[in-house]
Amino acid sequence: MTAAAEPRTPGATRTDDNAVTVEDLRVHFPVRTGVLRRVTGSAHAVDGVSFTVPARSIVTIVGESGSGKTTTGRALVGLSPVHSGTVTVHGRPLDEIRRDRTLHRLAQIVYQDPYASLNPRMTIRAMIREVVTVHRTVPREEAADRVAELLAQVGLRPELADRYPHELSGGQRQRAAIARALAAEPRFIVCDEIVSALDVSIQGQIVNLLKDLCRDREVSFLFISHDMSVVRHISDHVIVMYGGRIMESGPCDEIFSAPRHPYTHALLGAVPVPDPRSPGLRGAVRTRAEPPDPTDPLPGCRFQRSCPFATDECRAGDPPPTLSVGAGGHTVACHHAETPAVRAALTSEAPVPERTPAP
Repeated sequence: MTAAAEPRTPGATRTDDNAVTVEDLRVHFPVRTGVLRRVTGSAHAVDGVSFTVPARSIVTIVGESGSGKTTTGRALVGLSPVHSGTVTVHGRPLDEIRRDRTLHRLAQIVYQDPYASLNPRMTIRAMIREVVTVHRTVPREEAADRVAELLAQVGLRPELADRYPHELSGGQRQRAAIARALAAEPRFIVCDEIVSALDVSIQGQIVNLLKDLCRDREVSFLFISHDMSVVRHISDHVIVMYGGRIMESGPCDEIFSAPRHPYTHALLGAVPVPDPRSPGLRGAVRTRAEPPDPTDPLPGCRFQRSCPFATDECRAGDPPPTLSVGAGGHTVACHHAETPAVRAALTSEAPVPERTPAP
């Protein structure tokens, strides 16, 4: 069941068909200053995020650099400290899974740079076999066959198994990293910008590979990206983040065809259009201000300094995080998402007002 097939709210607590359930997740990092490196504050990298990743689906987090999407993904696999909130992986709390050391069997992560994440002193075969042997996914005498099966599954030729990472291309290294993650037989994988450094043709191959794995092996994915074309091709459900919070969340088709948050509209309007005669997204919101400072977050909506529709209400209080605006679990965190002026502007029925740069 995909996220687009059944209405869900970001804070849903059902776990029977959810690979991951996140409720009010906050990840704060200490800020140290001075010669003695004393803690003088904290950076709010992720600040109150709630969502679910349904089983056998691909959920994408999209946003600009510094929005908190990578930190969120790392927190789900135990690599970033959770300040508060709960994370449940296939019905089990993250803390419990970490204590009994079974998290690696449920969740894995594939990094953006495979050259940095693969051991340069080990061949591809040795790296994958090590995972199979340590986690005992198959009997020892079947390990070699299992390695060959994984390599074939990710599209690597058998003769590449005895090569080192520096002897492979970028796409081949990323396939090897995916094979290594699959060797532990996880049920949930975080993919952190894994196609951002690859050629377009290789990007398509990797994206299609993930979709095949989701369908054939019933693996759920949290795909992190800033490339909207890739997001549209791979996603069942899209989460838009800004300043450590979720701005909008919904089925992929609805997010791209009818964005309801000004920030989502701005992201889609920034996508290059190959046809010079096409105006692209008419009246797209243009951001003017820098992203909010994570060490001194503004009260109210995080997008207030860039939003042309911001009012005193936006600056005074947080927007409702689960305002439903359609079927399929489409929600938007905006005080004015349903006002006629905003809806008309975001559907190109009226020009978006210009925003004076914030002081």
